[in-house]
Amino acid sequence: MLESVSPLARDLIAVTAIGGTLALDRRAAFQLMVSQPLVVIPILGLFLGNLPTALWLGALVQLLWMSSLLVGASVPPNETLSSLVIGGAALLFGRHVGPIDLPVMALCILLGAPVSLLGRLIDIQVDRENLALAHRADLAAAAGTPGVISRLPLIGLFRTFVAEAGLVAAGTSIAFFVVRAVHPALPPPLIRALDVIALYLVPALGLAVAMTTVRRRRALALAGIAFVVVVSGLRYLEVQ
Repeated sequence: MLESVSPLARDLIAVTAIGGTLALDRRAAFQLMVSQPLVVIPILGLFLGNLPTALWLGALVQLLWMSSLLVGASVPPNETLSSLVIGGAALLFGRHVGPIDLPVMALCILLGAPVSLLGRLIDIQVDRENLALAHRADLAAAAGTPGVISRLPLIGLFRTFVAEAGLVAAGTSIAFFVVRAVHPALPPPLIRALDVIALYLVPALGLAVAMTTVRRRRALALAGIAFVVVVSGLRYLEVQ
């Protein structure tokens, strides 16, 4: 059956499945930090055959979300879903259309960043549904039916996977097709503007975000080193 599906569709299905699974790590399960942009994008790059570019893109996006912290009941923008859309769209472009140049990276970041806000809405809705599951667990415990309780966490995980994988699929598809349609028609001035965005503006913004979380000089030094590494890597990609 998979033989009748186009290579692009197969890769998109894989990105959706991998992304939905990795997104569970952020709040629903595991919490091993594999949901961070620096991890999820390289994992997609490993599968789609472009690990070097994925590493640089993952480091760049990671800087943008350094201040996104899950603390208590706060629900920040979902950086994992945004990163999956950014990385998925860019890597699919590189696999099925052409080289991933700086304008492609900039377009994918601009299109994928707002997905974090949609992801936050999904997180809030999932939390509300999980509260209903918790109420069902209380009723099952009072009724002496532990078998019902054992199934409720699986229901919660499945709901979360479906919601987040669905957003990854929709966001990645839209971003990919928009970039594929827009990129060839970009005029030179806009190409130069996107080059500046990817090469200077996004890393500078990422460094500014990272610095808001710095409390020690050593951490400040690490943030500066990360910035230099990202800019150097992007310059290398520009030359390539």
